[in-house]
Amino acid sequence: MRPHIDPNAPDVPMDRKSSIAAWGMVGIFLLLYIFSFIDRQIITMMVKPLERDLHLSDFQLSLLMGPAFGLFYVVCGLGMGWLVDRFSRRWITAIGVFIWGIATTLCGMAGGYAQLFLFRMGVGVGESTLTPAAHAMIAETFPPKRLATAFSVYTLGAVIGGGIATIVGGTIVHMVTDLDKVTLPLLGDLRPWQAIFVAVGLPTILLSPVIFLVKERPSAERRASNAAIAGGGLSFWSLLKKDWLFYIGLPVGFGCTNILANAWGSWSPALLMRDFDWNARDVGLAWGIQHMIASGIGQIGGAMLVDRLYSRGMKDAHVKYMMYGLFVSVPMLILAVLSNNPWAYLVLTGFFYLLTYPFVGYAAAALQLFAPAHLRGRVSAMFLAVVTVVGTALGATVPALITDLVFGDKHKVGLSLIVVTVAVAPVIFGVLWFVARKMRRMHEERDAGVPVPSTDLST
Repeated sequence: MRPHIDPNAPDVPMDRKSSIAAWGMVGIFLLLYIFSFIDRQIITMMVKPLERDLHLSDFQLSLLMGPAFGLFYVVCGLGMGWLVDRFSRRWITAIGVFIWGIATTLCGMAGGYAQLFLFRMGVGVGESTLTPAAHAMIAETFPPKRLATAFSVYTLGAVIGGGIATIVGGTIVHMVTDLDKVTLPLLGDLRPWQAIFVAVGLPTILLSPVIFLVKERPSAERRASNAAIAGGGLSFWSLLKKDWLFYIGLPVGFGCTNILANAWGSWSPALLMRDFDWNARDVGLAWGIQHMIASGIGQIGGAMLVDRLYSRGMKDAHVKYMMYGLFVSVPMLILAVLSNNPWAYLVLTGFFYLLTYPFVGYAAAALQLFAPAHLRGRVSAMFLAVVTVVGTALGATVPALITDLVFGDKHKVGLSLIVVTVAVAPVIFGVLWFVARKMRRMHEERDAGVPVPSTDLST
């Protein structure tokens, strides 16, 4: 068991064995996160075949991309935060991976919109287990001044998984786009988009036991520790009441950022296909490679910079980094649409994916700097709930509604994205400005010796 780590003390070096085990754990969670994003994002590359075969509007498609997955991801995620604070995180994760793999596979059996919507809900239910468990175990293992980097390596799965879904999904869709059916062993004849769901869902099912390669604290030991801490500490609701601006404001601010992430991520592939007549293969390759390079560099480089700034005394670095990035990326997004050139669009939106999109790692790390040890899972689950509800409920659907109801032209989705960006960006700046002030005050109180909830990071 690692000793208590003071969040304001210099980093406690990890011995070689502990470091290998810690990063090995992050690597396994990263692998699972990659598959989770492949399974949730693959649908963005199947807009045309779903429109053709199921006769869906942009709004109906947006419900499959966002709320069908996101709302159940949130509802179940709140309960998962409670469970991972009390029971085996490995078993909870393994069951969740199995469930979302089954649900993704069943999307390939769907014969209509209602069934597809139901199975997308199942994907959200299963995936809700992963991040609360990962955040809790990573926070117990790494010192505070390395949390942003560790969390961001884990959330790199979103970048890699989203990129794979776009590149591979686009290539496969292009290859089978002219086929009426695909015949698979045991399953018989399927539509091409159904076969793709099956192809990405089955490997996830087989991957579910890999989490048992990770070691965790025995549940009984954690429950005893939690009971001792909780006896003299705050309850979850008391914690929110005491520092609501931080624990609620930070997720709301980054949740508004997630509106932009979901909006541009959901509709950029369709925009490139509609406005520039690119096929699914070309969009998948170009958009996927841009996404992986820009987001990958931003994910790790941004987190390392945040950790460095924080260790040098910028106590609101996790929030300020996002604010500075938005100053650059928002104008670039607007210019991307107005450029009317696909390559300029890819380059200019790349600034957003470099500076703004990869926020989950360092945002979650900011919360764990203050979260009591016995409430980590619930704090993480609440963060994900707010970010997901705000982002997935509004990000994909609002541009679709503007396109359908205001412009009435599928080729105007770019203008819809500009409207959403201009409306949301000032809200993000305003909320995060207040959160940054609160974060600095919380550090000042802790430095002055004001009692705060336990932040023991021992394993």
